[in-house]
This record gives sequence, C-alpha cells and structure tokens, in this order.
Amino acid sequence: MNAAAAIRQLLANASLGVLATAGPEGPLTSLMAFAIESPSCLVMATLPDTRKWRNILADPRISLLVDDRETAIDRESVRALTLAGRHEPGTEAQRQAGFTVLGRRHPHLAGLLARPEIALIRLQVTSYLLLTGPTDAAYLTSLDEASATAATGQDSDATPPAPRR
Repeated sequence: MNAAAAIRQLLANASLGVLATAGPEGPLTSLMAFAIESPSCLVMATLPDTRKWRNILADPRISLLVDDRETAIDRESVRALTLAGRHEPGTEAQRQAGFTVLGRRHPHLAGLLARPEIALIRLQVTSYLLLTGPTDAAYLTSLDEASATAATGQDSDATPPAPRR
C-alpha cells in the first residue's frame, strides 16, 4: 500500500487524535474527536473559553497526531500520522458543513455541537508525516501519490522539510 492510501485508511479508521497548539502560555495537547471534511481538511469542535481555542486564535498553526496503536498487530507495525497545517475558519456555510460532518461521525457530540457558542476547528493540512514502526517514514504535501517522499530506514525522528507559510 502506498503512503497516500495508508494515510486515507488510517484517517478513515481512527476517530480520535491529539491536537497540538501553541500560544502565549506555551504548547498544549488535547485529545480530540475529528472528522474528515475533505482530503486536506479535518474538523473538530471546542468551546470558545478554552486554552486550545485561545492558542489557535493567537497562532493558527496546529497539528494533529493520529495513530493505530490500539489495532496494530504488533509494536513494530504501529502507524503514527502527524497532520500539520493551519486553522482556517472558513465561511459560515463551511462552518455548518463541518458541524454536520462531525456530528455524523460522532453522534455522541450532538449536545456539544448544538450549543450556539461552539467553535469549529478546521485543520487545513499542508503536510502529512506517516511513520510505520520505528524506522519507516513518508512525508507528503498532499494525498496525491506523486507528492510522497519516503525516508525508509531512517530514524523516525527525521525532520521533514519546514512547512511553508
């Protein structure tokens, strides 16, 4: 399976990820339910009076870590995907569409999503870093298979190219 297909499969099978934000008080990670709005946009919801939302407003660069450690056959086959990008608020129509997609994937969030003050986090993905086991890495800038660069056999801490601003 190529990297883009593996990423699509991982995102389709996972429903939780760890959101990373940074703001004036420093970095923060938060376990979040997410849904796929498009191949390059994931959505999450939060109350507006949270540190993560304040961080996003101060610095819209965010990332989400998604993995399959709960379903992997063994530790050497665990896949971890880091999606890096920016929060893009979008239009009111995109915001409502995001809430709809999120509600379909996570019906248990209906009460939260019905609150009028709820904030939609829209992660516009600019890069995908897929690690399989401790040494195999693939860095993509889109899910178009031609964008993949593999770092097979390298240390999984290898740094991908810096994201463009």
